[in-house]
Amino acid sequence: MYPGKSAAGANPPPFGMSTRCNGMGGLIGAVGAPTFESELARQLMQMFQSEFVHICHFPSGRPQMLMSITEDGSARAQEHSSHYLERRMWQFDPTLDAGSRWNDNDPILTQLSIDRPETEELKHFYDDKGIRERVVVYGKGGGGHLGLSIVRTQARGAFSDEERSRVGMIGEIAFPLLARHYALLDERSIVSSALTSLKLIEQCIALSGHNIPRREAQVIARMLYGLTCEGAALDLAISYETALTYKKRFYQRFRMGGMRDLVSWYLAQFSNACHLLCDQRKH
Repeated sequence: MYPGKSAAGANPPPFGMSTRCNGMGGLIGAVGAPTFESELARQLMQMFQSEFVHICHFPSGRPQMLMSITEDGSARAQEHSSHYLERRMWQFDPTLDAGSRWNDNDPILTQLSIDRPETEELKHFYDDKGIRERVVVYGKGGGGHLGLSIVRTQARGAFSDEERSRVGMIGEIAFPLLARHYALLDERSIVSSALTSLKLIEQCIALSGHNIPRREAQVIARMLYGLTCEGAALDLAISYETALTYKKRFYQRFRMGGMRDLVSWYLAQFSNACHLLCDQRKH
């Protein structure tokens, strides 16, 4: 998640129907790719003539920034988000508290103007940073809660009526794409660990729905992890004969002839349980 850069001082093109369609096509094509966040930020900055875009999530109920991008490629967005977190400004930000706990399937959109700050603490903070307006969409995505923030400074002034009319597009189009992007990243991370994480293998077997006895599942999980039956016995502190019995029972249960059948069975279970494994990782 690295900031994308645009040419300093470049004027964004007029926002018309062709720009909207072409931009959305590029954005949809970038979902799941390393360039997605920077492409999303570029589109939003162009759409709203804003200088900063932030993306955050809420592990343990507190905000953490996933990405902060500045229009001119400088580090100002990262500096602003770092100061926001260091000063614990979320404690004075009612919209963020509500957004981090938003459980409706549709995202919620909030707007903050320096003329109508939620709290005096926020007013002082945004005055200090020269912020004029902020739009944030909160919702569920990637197994947790996300926040997508578009920020405009005093130098650009308030949003125009035309720009305000587009705000709904953030929740209707941009946020769902963002949520899908992080869901894809989670799925890829899980897949890359399919046979390299013993804990993940055990979780997948437990989610298979076959009510496999615990010790039997533990022996099979270690074999899938790369241990021999003897190695599984040593790891579990049981006799080789006991481990071999568990292995034979499992093979008989699913009519398997060998390791190839076992791996094929496991990959099928993994494919079915992938979304559940993603949810477990988040919690």
